Amino acid sequence: MKHFFKLLFILTFIITSCQKEKETPETNAEAFKAVEQVVQGVFDDVWADKNEDAILKYQTDDFILLEHGEIWTNDTISNWCKKAKLRDDGSKRINRFDFFKARKEGNRVWMAYHNYAIFKKDTILGKYEWLESIVAVKQNSKWKLEMMHSTRIPRQ
Repeated sequence: MKHFFKLLFILTFIITSCQKEKETPETNAEAFKAVEQVVQGVFDDVWADKNEDAILKYQTDDFILLEHGEIWTNDTISNWCKKAKLRDDGSKRINRFDFFKARKEGNRVWMAYHNYAIFKKDTILGKYEWLESIVAVKQNSKWKLEMMHSTRIPRQ
């Protein structure tokens, strides 16, 4: 009987320690909010701050950007950051987004939005707008951008 309880204890310990904690499924709204934060982060850290070291925090290794008729990769964006730092005039880019469409399928989110940027030094230097869409994927429990398509809206 003594051996039975020892064996039962050992089996119980093995079974409970081998079971993975079940993750609470992420709702669509939670996923959309997380991806919106990734979009905000990439524009603030990479595009506004010109920080090429932040690229892989927000984008997959094989990320592509379709930018007004050009194909950009992480390397293209990294090179842009380095050149942009050299010509930096001290102006600040302020990003704002209007997300208007989102879909989620498994670990993939697609979103469409308007991207508004104000470039400011002492006064406003320029206001720009793009119509964009992204595809984000969840990798190692973090959302990252896999693709972005961006079209500039003509200034009025």
